[in-house]
Amino acid sequence: MKFFLIALTLSVLLASSIQASDKVKGQNNDDHRSMLMKDMRIMLEAMEQIQRGGLYSSTEDMKVGVKKLQGTLKTLEGEEVKWILPKDQKYAYQFAQKTASMLHLYSDDMVTSIDAGRMDDALEDYSQLLKQCTSCHIRIRNW
Repeated sequence: MKFFLIALTLSVLLASSIQASDKVKGQNNDDHRSMLMKDMRIMLEAMEQIQRGGLYSSTEDMKVGVKKLQGTLKTLEGEEVKWILPKDQKYAYQFAQKTASMLHLYSDDMVTSIDAGRMDDALEDYSQLLKQCTSCHIRIRNW
C-alpha cells in the first residue's frame, strides 16, 4: 500500500510540474523547454508502465517501461537540461546528471532482477527509481 501511495504521489507531482512549468522568453528557449517537457512526460509514462507491469505481473511491460525510461535519460545527461533547471541553483545541473546516472543504475538492475525471476528485487528497484525522481523534483523544483 505504501508503495502504491508513493507511486501515486510521484505521478501527481510530475503531472503538476509539467502543467505548471514557467514560460521562457524566446523561440529557442520555448523549443528546448517543449522538448524537455515532452521527455519528462515520457518518463512519467514509463514509470507508470513499469508500475502497472509490476502490479499485473507482466515482466514484459516492465521491461518496455524501463527501455522507454532509459531512452529519455539522455535529456538529463545533456546540456539541454539547463534550459529547464533553475538558474539560481548552481548544483542543479550536476544533480540532474547524478540522478540520470542513478536512474540508469536502478533500471539496469531492475531488468537483471526480472530476468533472474526476482520480482521482489525488481519492485525494490522501482521504488529506488521513484525515490530518484522524487528527490530531483523536491530539490530542483523546490517542492
